[in-house]
Amino acid sequence: MSLRAIEVENLRKEYPGRKAVLDGLTFAVEEREFVAIFGISGCGKTTLLNILGGLDNPTSGEVLIDGESIVGRTEDDLAAIRLSKIGFVFQDFNLIADLTIRENVSLPLRFSGARNETRVQELLKKFDILQVAAETANKVSGGEAQRAAIARAMMNEPRIILADEPTGNLDSENTGNVMDMFQLVRRDFDTTIVLATHDRELAENATTKILLADGKAVIEM
Repeated sequence: MSLRAIEVENLRKEYPGRKAVLDGLTFAVEEREFVAIFGISGCGKTTLLNILGGLDNPTSGEVLIDGESIVGRTEDDLAAIRLSKIGFVFQDFNLIADLTIRENVSLPLRFSGARNETRVQELLKKFDILQVAAETANKVSGGEAQRAAIARAMMNEPRIILADEPTGNLDSENTGNVMDMFQLVRRDFDTTIVLATHDRELAENATTKILLADGKAVIEM
């Protein structure tokens, strides 16, 4: 039986003086599912991903990660959940420019206190960046940088990857390569993927699509 990686119930997010960005969202994401959250700019995609990742708090509602509520938790609790269960991939890569690709990929090990050079090497190979491992992040291509960002997100073997417009700064060829990497993550690591995009065509790569509009969610299988 499939288990739920994420459960969202009646989620609402308001900002002072504005209409609710998210207005009563309810949905679930099954283990190993690939979900695309899509909609126009400003529809709440990033806000939703930030809440799912414990980086922002909802105004009301419930969020369960792997059956565990993350609403109302302390920052230390949320940091521990993120470190053990969630990997993040961003549009701007968020690599440290003067560190090598190998050093960037292995950064999560510093926070977990672990040493696992074997896994670093495996991920560099898996995501086809071994050849640039000794280059600093500011010397590699956009496609290589984003593959390094995905490898970094996978370092602590998260159950869930949250990706916010991960192909927004890439050309069509590298966009295709990065989407292949997400399919690889799901297939080879049994990882759940939740990807936010404004691109309907890109969303077609997902097994389930969630359209955000006017604070509401429409789920398409």
